[in-house]
Amino acid sequence: MVIMPTIVFIGFRGSGKSTLGKWLADELELPFVDSDSVVCEHLGHQSVTNAWNEVGEVGWRNAEVKVIPPLLEQDAVISLGGGAPMLEVVQQQLGSATVVINLTADEDVTLERIEHGTDRPRLSNPDAQTRVDRLPVYAMLGTFGIDTSGDIEQCKKKILKHLHEGHQLPDTGDPPKY
Repeated sequence: MVIMPTIVFIGFRGSGKSTLGKWLADELELPFVDSDSVVCEHLGHQSVTNAWNEVGEVGWRNAEVKVIPPLLEQDAVISLGGGAPMLEVVQQQLGSATVVINLTADEDVTLERIEHGTDRPRLSNPDAQTRVDRLPVYAMLGTFGIDTSGDIEQCKKKILKHLHEGHQLPDTGDPPKY
């Protein structure tokens, strides 16, 4: 039996964490866990927006502190909410993770994705300031970074190539699918 490491996606909202996380989990036949969904369940809400509106950012962050550390011990592909990597306990746990994929995208691209997305909380600060605060932290925590502004299929190929070359994928004797 091959043991897969936990693979974590981090990045600003709208960078593609859930989309690429679900895809990679399917590709590797691993469970996919979206930390925002787990936090919602923990808080007893059906949606991020409802939970955020009821408990606020402080309540949301307190819930993340409780539920995310155990998630990062699972053999799974995990997508963290955009603010989770800013929490000290999450940073410490990510520091020992084997694979932390930092997704970046141009500001215009993320803004467009956010406009078309659903169930996203409003930020306490303007998006531009939040990006300035978070992007350096994401870069520090990531073991691999990829810009998702362009073609999603190229992003998928780059992720698989990185994981294969970094020996994070099992050696089946078959060439990687890129």
